[in-house]
Amino acid sequence: MTLAEADAYVEAMVLGTDAAKWSTGNDDSRNRALTAATQRLDRERFLGAKATDTQALEWPRTGVRKPSTYINTYATGFPFRIADDFFTDTEIPSQIKHAQIELAVYLHSNKDGISLGGLEDFKSIQVGSISVVPDKTGSVGADRVPPMFERYLHSLRISGPGNIAVKRS
Repeated sequence: MTLAEADAYVEAMVLGTDAAKWSTGNDDSRNRALTAATQRLDRERFLGAKATDTQALEWPRTGVRKPSTYINTYATGFPFRIADDFFTDTEIPSQIKHAQIELAVYLHSNKDGISLGGLEDFKSIQVGSISVVPDKTGSVGADRVPPMFERYLHSLRISGPGNIAVKRS
């Protein structure tokens, strides 16, 4: 994703606080935000496999179906998939690009967005009888991301937000 592509996308966004701050930053700070967003995206566990063994990033991938590629035929009465409904081995889905920009805009405005310790979002935490009081509504913790970031990745990754793997020791 280039800075020019990101700028064009942000220009079309509803102008919230984070989007408004995007245009006030210089090219270096916005490029850094795009890079940090890419690094965070690469921590997700996506469907399919990397297109090549030598690529540095998770995308492009092979064996990933395009979401929302069902068509309904009234003659048969049920939906079926279109034949060419896989991303090509060189294609990076628009959902990935949009998620990167959404996260970059957030990180540009919230510099410590993905490097927090996890307790900053709580008014109080108690261990005995477990009592947690959040400081604000919405996602909290060390790895919070904008809701649109999650929505764009919904049909492209193996599991839900954060992709937490539980292992038995």
